[in-house]
Amino acid sequence: MKKIILLVTLLSSLWVQGQHEQHDISGTVTYTIGDKIRPIAGAFVHWQENPSGVYADSTGHFRIEHHHEAPYLIASFASYKSDTIYVNDLTRPVVFTLKDQNELQGATVFAKKLSYSLSKLDPRTTILMGEREFQKAACCNLSESFENSPAIDASFADAVTGTKQIKMLGLDGFYTLIGQEYMPSVRTLNSYYGLSYIPSAWVDAIQITKGAGSVVNGYESIAGQINVELKKPFGKEKLVLDQFVSDGGRSETDFMYVKDINQKVATSVFGRYAYRGSNFDRNNDGFLDVPLSKDYKLMNRWQFITDVGLEGIATASYQRNTQEAGQTAFANGDKNAYGIGIDAEVFDVSAKLGKVNKNKPNSSFGSQYNFNHSNLTSTYGSVEDNESYEARADQAYVNLLYQSIIGNTFHQYQTGLSFLFDNTSERYAGFYFTRQEAVPGAFFEYTYKPKETFSLVGGIRTDYNSIYGLSITPRFHGKYRFNQEKTSLRMSAGLGRRTSNPLAQNQQIFASGRTLIIEMTDPNLAYGLEQEVALNSGLSFEHEFRLLFMPATIGLDYFNTTFLQEVVVDRETEGVARFYNMKNGTRAHSFQTQLDVQPARRTDIRIAYRMFDVETKYKDLGTLAKPFISRHRAFINLTQKTRKDWQFSSTATWYGRQRIAGKFYPPNPPNINLIYNPNYIASPNFILWNAQISKTFKKQFEVYIGAENLLNYKQENPIQEADKPFSSNFDAGLVWGPIFGRMIYGGFRLRLKS
Repeated sequence: MKKIILLVTLLSSLWVQGQHEQHDISGTVTYTIGDKIRPIAGAFVHWQENPSGVYADSTGHFRIEHHHEAPYLIASFASYKSDTIYVNDLTRPVVFTLKDQNELQGATVFAKKLSYSLSKLDPRTTILMGEREFQKAACCNLSESFENSPAIDASFADAVTGTKQIKMLGLDGFYTLIGQEYMPSVRTLNSYYGLSYIPSAWVDAIQITKGAGSVVNGYESIAGQINVELKKPFGKEKLVLDQFVSDGGRSETDFMYVKDINQKVATSVFGRYAYRGSNFDRNNDGFLDVPLSKDYKLMNRWQFITDVGLEGIATASYQRNTQEAGQTAFANGDKNAYGIGIDAEVFDVSAKLGKVNKNKPNSSFGSQYNFNHSNLTSTYGSVEDNESYEARADQAYVNLLYQSIIGNTFHQYQTGLSFLFDNTSERYAGFYFTRQEAVPGAFFEYTYKPKETFSLVGGIRTDYNSIYGLSITPRFHGKYRFNQEKTSLRMSAGLGRRTSNPLAQNQQIFASGRTLIIEMTDPNLAYGLEQEVALNSGLSFEHEFRLLFMPATIGLDYFNTTFLQEVVVDRETEGVARFYNMKNGTRAHSFQTQLDVQPARRTDIRIAYRMFDVETKYKDLGTLAKPFISRHRAFINLTQKTRKDWQFSSTATWYGRQRIAGKFYPPNPPNINLIYNPNYIASPNFILWNAQISKTFKKQFEVYIGAENLLNYKQENPIQEADKPFSSNFDAGLVWGPIFGRMIYGGFRLRLKS
């Protein structure tokens, strides 16, 4: 009898196990354009009662484990309406066809959230900016795309070239890894002017990651990472035409046209021409407020997809930029006056290739390739007696990636090999530097993600630098969403390192009479200087709630960056610019709080406050507040839309005091500590107020008019010793505020859908 009972129990358990055996459900997520059906890469698929799921591969295919009888399966993707399918046949593939949100009543509200939001999926503190966000301002290139982002400071780098630089977490922009579709872009020779080389009309979206980025993208991210996604041939737009004009004599035209070769191959052609031909000297200091310039750029992209899971995109571009700045007399033909001439040429080729195995949809292979050639020649001074900066750089980059799972989708990993090569040569003021730097590397990143609301990411990479030797870069990120996913916590920590390019990234020094001094640590190193190494760590909090009746989101974050090894730019002595290594140098503390409120359906209000405490250690003066950093900054943006497609946008930013490099009240004692010491000279507080009105016709054609710096605030005497441009105390690089004053602009945008 015992044997019979044991046999029945065993058979029962086997039957129950068979009834609950896991099956895999496969399918495809697609969308329609006209009469064409195309896959959605990256769509998220999950069971209704389980928030954990899988992502569709590059061909829209997915495979998900099945544990239940007749459940509901849900597919979703940004800017598309989620779709739910009742699964009653485990043997038949599931096909989702998502509809564009713009076809639905709720589309306007959803698009508002997408234009500027914190990513809910990314374990890193990543801000997503859509095209509509940076169209709220006079935005013609990437350096002007961050006017409405409290996370980024954009300001003039000098008082003669009109170049804008960004700062993040209180650090200069070259400490942020800026990439184009996750390939290195604005770096080395292009670190000073490179942001202005990317037309905003060509940009589809921007992702801003605070703190240490992923090891997959390299080791150079210290303050954060900015990734720029350009418009792709298989996108929603067939034709793009942007025209911008301003009372500053500036005119810019941007163009894109897409041609479908067939259902699997498409190409797009981009063109840009920018011109500024008017002489302006509104502050009467004898110098042009903005340079005379010509800029044109051409780009061609090809994209293809296949039925076997292989897809790719290739891009080639060429740009030529010329500028003429300096004294107005020089622009009028006086060869003995002080003039500046800039001639830049950039050629760039990149490609991405990926392959997904349909039998293993959670595994894929990807590769990235980039080659960039840049030439820059700039002259400073009179025609017969000038100082020239001549530079050339070649960059080659290869990144091979493989991603898969360990057992199930709870355990994911990415691993791969990379290779970065820089070949640069620079000549200036008797200095001649050449550098051939080859960096092969390997990386591994593991993600534990038992559900969408919780994830831990640990990554490590090892690189061998032909100049600096072996290095190891660890990074960690974590995310937890709770309170019905209304509240999220994130944390991050990691090392970053970079080879300093003191001349290329500090070209504001050339427009001065300063003597350049590089205090070399080892002549065998690049510029004789050690690599910069820093540790970044941070915490962020986000909570969605209702403020009275209004949907609202509040966010707070804190980041700390500590340099273990740094190249200090020392402009604290008039007539001299020094570069030297400093151990345990700069410490940057960044705190930001932001409140987003939607008091009405078509009204958005964004309020933010940001505080920096950034200290730099100098050889002779001890610890000082880092110059040209506002300790306090407050920000408010109001956007109002109407049912008839009018949009009103206004942004006001209050900037606190900034320490001016090298400016101290006499006597000038050593060891002047921190920003509170009364012996330094600081800029006054000031407010910048921008506003814009736009009207869209039939969702395709938009006209706009706006004004920057409505209060007409200007920095007095932005050029030191402007009347003595050939003296050692002449300096156009001590800029802390607006130079040009009020600027009125207008234009139109044409968008024809595919």
